[in-house]
Amino acid sequence: MSAEVRRYHPLIVGLHWVVSVLIILNLLGGLYAHSLPNDANKLWLLRGHMLSGLAILALLLVRLVARFTTRKPPVPHKSKGLRILTLANHAGLYLFALAMVSTGIGTAASFGLFPLLGGEPVALPASFETAPPFAGHETFALVLIALVALHVAGVIYHRIAKGENILPRMWFGSRDDAGPARPH
Repeated sequence: MSAEVRRYHPLIVGLHWVVSVLIILNLLGGLYAHSLPNDANKLWLLRGHMLSGLAILALLLVRLVARFTTRKPPVPHKSKGLRILTLANHAGLYLFALAMVSTGIGTAASFGLFPLLGGEPVALPASFETAPPFAGHETFALVLIALVALHVAGVIYHRIAKGENILPRMWFGSRDDAGPARPH
């Protein structure tokens, strides 16, 4: 049996931070694009939103494969309830990020927006709300925001309530747990 590690694999770490930034930018960009009139600026932002969403999909799939094929540090909770909450939160982040992408693809398909990915002009609908997948896209965005907030709250909880800095688990550095733990 392989020894425990203190940190996630560097591929998982890099993908975690890249996907996190892309998801936050896409959530903010989607909210902003929704408020814009149907003009060239909205088309440009929507194209970026779609390309970024597809990048999120590809990176999440690579990250899932890496997560299931590499050693990972143990869950930092002794409490069964907190272990379950942690695992459910992580599963929810993956699930709802993938749901966002799938409903985004469904919305784009409903309005024939895929030529936009190649830089071609498209006619935007008066309202995206007329596409059934868009309701899911908005709902999943709210759930994803709540899950991200819970994820960040968990890190803060460890730091403030327990005096533990768990951020190094999701940062670059030695993964070996053979020596004494370095001070955080």
